[in-house]
Amino acid sequence: MSADGARLGRAAAEWAVTHRVRAGGWDLRYRQAGEGPPLVLVHGLGCSADYWVNNGPWLAASGYRVLAPDLPGFGRTEGPRALSIVQQAYAVSLFSDVLQLGRAAYLGHSLSCQTVLELAGTEPHRVAGLILAAPTGDRRKKRLLWEAVGFLRDIPREPPSLVPLILDAYVRAGPLRWGRTWLAGKRHDAFDAAARVRAPAVVLVGDRDPVVSIHFARAITDAVKDARLRIIPGAAHALIYDQPQGFNGAVLDFLATLLPIRRDGVME
Repeated sequence: MSADGARLGRAAAEWAVTHRVRAGGWDLRYRQAGEGPPLVLVHGLGCSADYWVNNGPWLAASGYRVLAPDLPGFGRTEGPRALSIVQQAYAVSLFSDVLQLGRAAYLGHSLSCQTVLELAGTEPHRVAGLILAAPTGDRRKKRLLWEAVGFLRDIPREPPSLVPLILDAYVRAGPLRWGRTWLAGKRHDAFDAAARVRAPAVVLVGDRDPVVSIHFARAITDAVKDARLRIIPGAAHALIYDQPQGFNGAVLDFLATLLPIRRDGVME
């Protein structure tokens, strides 16, 4: 087996084991793998840490300490019916504190892009960089129905293997928590949060995403002081799952500009 294959095997084995940590009254479940500069993966609406199955081990094998929590109320972390975006950002902050991550890169997907934007805007000392994958945050009323329809249109564009992952997470969350969390996202001003971010960022969006338009992704990119936009060919809304090779490559390209590592995975 090659050295790269061995690293991936070790990372996959580590990722398969779940952990728990007490943070701010929440018993947070999380996955973790790898050693090196910290990278926190924050799942989107109704999902869980399990959603990063095609990303966590590969990113960890590339020389990063990758962590993915279940946010309160989602996955296998108990919590209230719904948290605001500010409260979600606080939960991520507590998670990072308890694990003593220091400055880390944060990767959000869909709704959680607003969470990591809020974190970076409020606590800039924590954030070395942001990866915003298929960011939501369009508050225009006419977009509410369009976004809901977009989620339905996205289903046939995704791999069939994604369906059981999503169904399990959505059933655990329940429709009430899911709906209230979605509405909490609509009450949050993503552009205000983006304007407060001082860390470098990259915005990733698929060219087949029916939920987040390239136009909106570009608007969010422009709102962050130091951000770039990268379009992932062939990807729909779940670009982290349906185009993992292109997505992971884009993430690693960005991280390499923030957190240099040697080939043996030790930080320079």
